[in-house]
Amino acid sequence: MESQIIKGNWRPICRAEDCDAEARTAGFCPRHYQQIRRHGRLTPEREYSKRNGSCGVEGCDESQVAKGYCFRHYQQVRRYGRLTPERERIYGRTTCKYPGCCERHSSRGYCKKHYMSEYYLPRVAETTRRSA
Repeated sequence: MESQIIKGNWRPICRAEDCDAEARTAGFCPRHYQQIRRHGRLTPEREYSKRNGSCGVEGCDESQVAKGYCFRHYQQVRRYGRLTPERERIYGRTTCKYPGCCERHSSRGYCKKHYMSEYYLPRVAETTRRSA
């Protein structure tokens, strides 16, 4: 078992590869000891990776949410067990169609703010006038 001296204190280091955590039980840190206890071996394939960077899918620039994917791609893997590019919507418009607005479009070609003010609220007012 390897040991390390940090600020004058001697402490054992976890025996798992690339782990610098303090060893507590049987030469392993708590995380790796639980892997051995549960699975009978170290399971690096099941460990979480750091959540920094962008989605692991080619061409996707969204930030990672879980297991190396953005929210949309993670939901595909979670629901269908695989990525489903055939189910993804492809929009021709990426920005709001309101003149001078550069926000990302949400519904009917408008961003959320302009959808409410330019599309949804005028229709609700018109329907209310007709029924009154």
